[in-house]
Amino acid sequence: MQRCLLLIWIFTFHVTILPAQGLDSVEWNFTSKRLDDKTYEVRISAEMEYPWHIYSQYTKDGGPLPTDIVFTDNPAIELEGEIKEEGGLIEKYEELFMVDTSYYIGRVDFIQRVKVKKETPQVLKGSVTFMACTDKQGLTPQQVEFNIKLN
Repeated sequence: MQRCLLLIWIFTFHVTILPAQGLDSVEWNFTSKRLDDKTYEVRISAEMEYPWHIYSQYTKDGGPLPTDIVFTDNPAIELEGEIKEEGGLIEKYEELFMVDTSYYIGRVDFIQRVKVKKETPQVLKGSVTFMACTDKQGLTPQQVEFNIKLN
């Protein structure tokens, strides 16, 4: 319920006063690196303009919308383990949510190892849903789709 109220508050209040720069506050890059003949490291990287930040995937209940990465099912690609996060994680109590929050400022890499079951080049597809905020305002959640070549 708190998350729903937060999203309504962000949409109705902040969207009307956001500067144009806030709409381009996060730039996403999607890359893959071959580790061996069948294993790849996929990096989903976000770079945020200061003072914008995005939240970790691991956000407490009642807190802000966590970053959510979803991979489209592909029978030729197997995900190995959980998505890891690399970056300067900041943990801070936020009065608005009344919980400790975890977020990144500047840059964060989300890293997923995958194994290719077929030798032909494959494409890993999916999407990232995230919410960019500053200490004073937040954008409505946004979704970015991706196609990452594994070759």
